[in-house]
Amino acid sequence: MRSDILQRIQALLANEDLEAIRKDVRSEIESFRTLIQDDFRNQREAWAEADHDPDEKFVFQPSPEEIAFNELLETFKTREKVWRQRIAEEQRANLEVKLTLIQDLRTTIQEEENIGSAFARFNEIREKWEAVGDVPGDCYKEVHDEYHRLRDEFFYNINIYKQLQDHDLQVNLKKKQELIDQAQHLSGIEDLKERENLARSLQKQWFDIGPSPRETYQELADSFFGLTRETFDAVKTYYDGIREQFEVHRAEKEALIAALQEVLTRDINDHKGWQSATQEVVELQSTWKKTGFAGKEHNEGLWAQFREAADVFFERKQVHYDRVKASGKVSRDKKMKLIEEAEGLQNSTEWKSTTEAMVRLQEAWKTAGPCAPGDEHRLWRKFRAAQDAFFKAKKAQFADRDKEEKANLVEKEALLKTIEAYVLTGNRGEDLDKLKSFSSEWNAVGFIPRRNLDDIMSRFRTAMDRHYDALSVQRSERSVQSYTKRAEQLASGDNRDMRREQNILREKITRLQQRIVSTEENMERFTGKGADSIRDQALKTIKDYHREIDEIKAKLKILREATDA
Repeated sequence: MRSDILQRIQALLANEDLEAIRKDVRSEIESFRTLIQDDFRNQREAWAEADHDPDEKFVFQPSPEEIAFNELLETFKTREKVWRQRIAEEQRANLEVKLTLIQDLRTTIQEEENIGSAFARFNEIREKWEAVGDVPGDCYKEVHDEYHRLRDEFFYNINIYKQLQDHDLQVNLKKKQELIDQAQHLSGIEDLKERENLARSLQKQWFDIGPSPRETYQELADSFFGLTRETFDAVKTYYDGIREQFEVHRAEKEALIAALQEVLTRDINDHKGWQSATQEVVELQSTWKKTGFAGKEHNEGLWAQFREAADVFFERKQVHYDRVKASGKVSRDKKMKLIEEAEGLQNSTEWKSTTEAMVRLQEAWKTAGPCAPGDEHRLWRKFRAAQDAFFKAKKAQFADRDKEEKANLVEKEALLKTIEAYVLTGNRGEDLDKLKSFSSEWNAVGFIPRRNLDDIMSRFRTAMDRHYDALSVQRSERSVQSYTKRAEQLASGDNRDMRREQNILREKITRLQQRIVSTEENMERFTGKGADSIRDQALKTIKDYHREIDEIKAKLKILREATDA
């Protein structure tokens, strides 16, 4: 399709007569621009549906044909500009020639007394007049009205009408009366352009008819031009209304530029602020597209201002995120040093001083700033491992309650058998309450021997996870199954609703991932009696977050399948 259009444009531009091909070239240009807009929209939608880095910015990839098209478009514009300049120069030159001919005709009327010489001079002027081309549009009516007025005056002043037969005058009279009859029907034509063209055609015919009897000449002219004037007044009113609407659109676009420039004056320093400002700018861009034409003399300049302000905004946004990325590297270096210190202390038996040092390292970690997500998780695991090694060793050193721990072990084993034997009733609320009571009973039992801790905790987590997983799977399956109907409704509606739903689900995944990181960081701050129980609950919470992420991903898959269908 694009290649065919390019070939047609190239073939048209091979014609040296620009006036003969202008309309066809412009039609082909509009067809090609429509394909470019479709291509842009398709690329944008595909990009929006794809998984990509949050910092990535959409970039339109033009086709090779578009580059060739732009070259042809530039060639056409250059030729058209030269053509317009040439036409304008020719019309100005024609105006000077016709003004000279009008003056010659006026001189002939005023000074030439010989009828033969006057006729010869008049015919010479008329032949030259008809041979001269168009004049500038704003001078056309004045120049041609004066010429025809002088032409009629010429015939009257030299008493030509005495030599014409009365039949000819009556024929002209009849023709003018017929034109007046046609002009009376102008007001009934609904299409204003058609009405204007017919009025101009009637005027041209009027001027071509020639003289009619003097006694009715002025009356006929007043009647005819009064009727046609109504049409031209209506045309003027129509275009005045369009120009007024241009001013309204101009004011609206200037307001949008001012709003965009106001956004540029803000001091934005965080991700949330940039997200909010970006949404405002996108909405302003959307409103701009809906705003009407502001007139040829203003529209392009206003668009240049608006586009420049938008470009400045997105450039500043890019600079901010580049700076954040650089800051993340600094934070990574700080945290790597904290990891080295923690690993150097993890085997220390100086319990008090090392505990204080480890706490200081934890506080320093909090203030070191965020890294890139991949680095953040990896570094945090290494830092947490060093902290765990020290605090677990410290806890083991002070675990001297063997008898109590053995009794607790017997109690937890008995409770564990009850938990493992429990069968879900099918009543979700009742089952959740029972599982929570198991957790409360379990946490109420004190410490057990360290050698049994991993096995007992593993069995406890396995049993509880089995029950919770069964409940969660039931709930997730029902949620995903019920979501199919919503996906079908979105697929049958506006594409923007489908994209909005996908964006909401992706943002929810991002928030859940952030909660996972935050929970992992918080669970390591707890030490002392009961810390293991709190960590177990945190791990359960993290598992629930992962399960919810899987559920959302299943919904996204349903949306994609609904869109493809």
